[in-house]
Amino acid sequence: MELAINNESTSAEGQVYQDKQTVAAAMKNYSVMHKFQFRVKRSSHRSYWLIYVAESCKWHFKATLINDSTMLKIRSFSRQHTCCLMDETFIQRKRTAAVLGSMVVPKYCDPKTVFTPKDIQTDMLSEHGLNLSYMQAWRTKEKALQFLRGNPCDSYNKLPKYFYILEKNYPCYVVKLKKAVDDCFLYAFVALCTSINGWQYCRPVVVVDGTFLKSAYRGVMLTASTMDAAGTILPLAYAVIDSENDASWKWFFEQFKEAYGERPSMCVVSDRHESILKATSVVYPGMAHYSCMWHIWTNIRSKFKKGHLQLHELYFATTRSYTLDEFNERMLKIEEVDLRVKSYQYDIGYHRWSRVHATVNRTFTMTSNIAESLNVVTKDARELPIFDIFEYMRTLLERWTKEKLSKAKGTFTYLGHKYNKELEDNSTLSQKLRVRASTYHIHIVLDGVKRYIVCLENKKCSCGQFQLDELPCAHALAALRHRNETYKNYCSPYYTRKSLLLTYEMPVNPLPDEGKWDVPQHILDEVVKPPAGDKRQPGRPHKERYKTFDEIKSKKYKVSCGNCGGARHNKRTCKNAPKKK
Repeated sequence: MELAINNESTSAEGQVYQDKQTVAAAMKNYSVMHKFQFRVKRSSHRSYWLIYVAESCKWHFKATLINDSTMLKIRSFSRQHTCCLMDETFIQRKRTAAVLGSMVVPKYCDPKTVFTPKDIQTDMLSEHGLNLSYMQAWRTKEKALQFLRGNPCDSYNKLPKYFYILEKNYPCYVVKLKKAVDDCFLYAFVALCTSINGWQYCRPVVVVDGTFLKSAYRGVMLTASTMDAAGTILPLAYAVIDSENDASWKWFFEQFKEAYGERPSMCVVSDRHESILKATSVVYPGMAHYSCMWHIWTNIRSKFKKGHLQLHELYFATTRSYTLDEFNERMLKIEEVDLRVKSYQYDIGYHRWSRVHATVNRTFTMTSNIAESLNVVTKDARELPIFDIFEYMRTLLERWTKEKLSKAKGTFTYLGHKYNKELEDNSTLSQKLRVRASTYHIHIVLDGVKRYIVCLENKKCSCGQFQLDELPCAHALAALRHRNETYKNYCSPYYTRKSLLLTYEMPVNPLPDEGKWDVPQHILDEVVKPPAGDKRQPGRPHKERYKTFDEIKSKKYKVSCGNCGGARHNKRTCKNAPKKK
């Protein structure tokens, strides 16, 4: 039982502590809180005796062991001071970082909590009357983090027993740990049973990405994720590696294939990292690999210094084109703006970024945004030691699975939220269309002067949206309403509420407390040393990624008004007088 520092009644005679270290820490905190200083009169394995620094004062504290146990009991505690506490010599105990750090530990339990040294200075002054310098506050924070997370070096040694407990409690988990010849850490991979089970109810589009870690030994965290029937993120696997290179990405995809296998029409979406392209071609030969359209646009801006609004709109409209006619028309407009941009897109390969040229239908997953969103969620956790990173990811999936299953049970539409919204928008557009049946399955839909042909039997429309989105477009919905037929048989099963419930039917159960883990001795004896690479240098850590030369040199384009030439607005919203020509 620990001493409740803010409650003096708990530090009375008869109070019991679990060991001597707990007593010593509690009394150090007590002296800081009450602004006085004591000294140790006697300290042995059986007793702990404190007196005030002024010999004339009768304040004292004495605790001794209970029989042959490690617990100590307060035998005598006199709080009354017979000296002048305002004496400048004895007014305050020396504020060590360890003492103050133990007081602010609860502030750092959640990695997302921002509690800076400046906040420590403010809190200590307002709550305890302690005036700390910035360096004292910074050391206090470092000590608190050390108490909470331990030594980053020791965190690697926890991985064998952690992975053993995962495999023991959850047999469907796929966990892998790879070490170098000298027992130094190389790679670690985890795929949760919930994701493995739910993968079969999601479209086989895997979005992969890597993000740098900010812990003492750096490294990179790789993630693979997909989109569920509600249009939200389903993390499939995560790994920690030394750096993004051919060997590490190949190892990651080998473990991913062992956990998830290979499915028909499976494809990968990434930022076109060369190592990813090489790894997928080796591990998944013949599988389609697509590029994130945002990544290509970033390259166009930095490579050709082209970032104006017209080209931006043309590029994304071209990427999302549903028919070849639309695509070719927009590519001609891009060619008029800058022929180099069209040549660059051609060299990449239209099939890697264009929806209409794709060899495998990836529907709404045109970017790697879900991987980037996952990186944002884990941004604060990337400062944690490696053991805490893996546990943070597991608890994150545990929470998400519970929340998403609860939302799925509260969904009463046939489709998940994202796709039901798309269907409602298409349904609104379909109200203004006229339909003329050609045969039982083929219908002609008139939208003003435009004519579209819908084949319900093959689930196709001449607009291209029906077959590429695998969701009835406005023209298909108009044809279905003309036939008085429901849309349910014409939607992809990956969009339904049923698939959403099946995706999260297997929960991520919590792990027992670390102190209750039953681990064999040979697992405990296994040694995992920190990576052999360079350790992060002392000082304030770098928070953001290092930008490439092109990103630094490229100038951000500014939108200016075509009417008056002013900034921060456009011609449509301009309220100024036209500029003189």
